[in-house]
Amino acid sequence: MDRTSRNPYYPVFLDLRGRRCVIIGAGEIAERKVQQVLACEGNATFISPEASASIRELAEANAVEWLARPYASGDLTGAFLAIAATDDTEVNQQVHAEAEAKGILLNVVDIPELCSFIAPAVVERGPVKVAISTGGASPALARKLRESLEGYDPLAWADAAKALAEVREELKQGGSQASPDAWQLAMDTQLLALVQAGDHEGAKARLRESLKEGAVPSRE
Repeated sequence: MDRTSRNPYYPVFLDLRGRRCVIIGAGEIAERKVQQVLACEGNATFISPEASASIRELAEANAVEWLARPYASGDLTGAFLAIAATDDTEVNQQVHAEAEAKGILLNVVDIPELCSFIAPAVVERGPVKVAISTGGASPALARKLRESLEGYDPLAWADAAKALAEVREELKQGGSQASPDAWQLAMDTQLLALVQAGDHEGAKARLRESLKEGAVPSRE
């Protein structure tokens, strides 16, 4: 399926109130996922041998259940939703297998092929919440669209999705990747002008040049 031509994901807002949500991993991303679950009134279970000071405080206040150990098979029992935010390929695959077997919604951060749902970029103003997704083709573009909502028409960037996805795949095939910040800097007014002019190859060339210095060896 060509994810640059259409977005195959079904849009939905989940009611997490009172539901068990399991977050596996450590670091800022996992902590942010815990905070998001709590903001939606979900019951958060955090699984990691280590935890930040804020997570420890939440656990001491019984706002979060912290299992201070690595993930183990069976940890998703009774969960409505699970999020894996780890750099361990084997753990991610084990979590995916358990979620699939038990019919649990799962997001594995930055690995769409292991996800049953992907997390959108979100803009929230009071009771209004806008979710933005590129179908996994370009998380950086989703973030850019979110930031653009307060500026000019964010849909002006939509046609950039194909170029962004193709250059991202080129980097991956070449054994490298660019940081999220490098992608953000690459999406400048010159790139937008090329996209709006219909110059697809020019847009790709602009991206390659912009990302050249920010490319690093892939973790995969």
